[in-house]
Amino acid sequence: MAASGVAQSRKMEKKPDAREEAKLLAGSMAVMSDMRSRKILCDVILVVQEREIAAHHVVLAAASPVFNVMFTTGMLESTSFEVELKDADPNIIEHLVEFAYTARVSVNSNNVQSLLDASNQYQLQPVKHICVDFLKEQVDPSNCLGLSVRAERLDSPELKATADAFIHQHFTDVYKTEEILQLDAQRVMHLLHQEALTVSPEEQVYDAAIRWLRHDARNRQPFMVGVLTQVGFPLISKNFLSTTVLAEPLIQDTPECLKMVTSGMRYHLLSPEYRKELADGTRLRRPQSCRYSNPKLESGAYYT
Repeated sequence: MAASGVAQSRKMEKKPDAREEAKLLAGSMAVMSDMRSRKILCDVILVVQEREIAAHHVVLAAASPVFNVMFTTGMLESTSFEVELKDADPNIIEHLVEFAYTARVSVNSNNVQSLLDASNQYQLQPVKHICVDFLKEQVDPSNCLGLSVRAERLDSPELKATADAFIHQHFTDVYKTEEILQLDAQRVMHLLHQEALTVSPEEQVYDAAIRWLRHDARNRQPFMVGVLTQVGFPLISKNFLSTTVLAEPLIQDTPECLKMVTSGMRYHLLSPEYRKELADGTRLRRPQSCRYSNPKLESGAYYT
């Protein structure tokens, strides 16, 4: 009899399958969301600028580790009915709170950057992943450099890998954009140093370096040698070196840069068997090949 009772007890404790469990949880959250919309049992008000967003401590704490710490570790916010979120966008916070209740968020080209920053700040990883997936489909020559920097700052290796791969593959378009002019010296040197850059010919790397230097010549003069060191001058044609590079005022005024150009000129004067020794330190770039296109999502794409 005892054994039979145990067996029956185990039967009674059987859990619903995953689909049924998800349905039950979704139903519970739908009730919580409805209660929030009617401000029933709400025990916290998020004050963002002049907007008040009603919510429940337990829902926010379950969705966000940041809110969890805020409400459960004796911080001032744990005992306050109103919690002010400074330097936040009320529309973005509303999106995050709505996601905590519904697991749905509307992402478009107008809000994706702010949503990504906020989801990273409040550690809502699902929203962050949705934003990253959206941005991966939006990469183009005009934004890839900025996205690479942002991905690094937000610790998103997936987005960074996508942006960097695009930069390498489409460098001939990327270096002509405004974004490259805004990079700091270290990032420009790192970029031009990459062997994975798809260029044809090396003159394009030189053009990128000179364009960046000219943009703020006075303040960037101290970085001139470091930036131009990333250019493979022996890979540049003799005609371009003599007619364009040597005529560049920035190079004429810098002996160290003139020396690099002279070394490149010497390369073309040497017989083939002696060229290898001079070019040993010169990085070969990836040859230009067929490009891939990146489909754009509609600006109002809806993610769940």
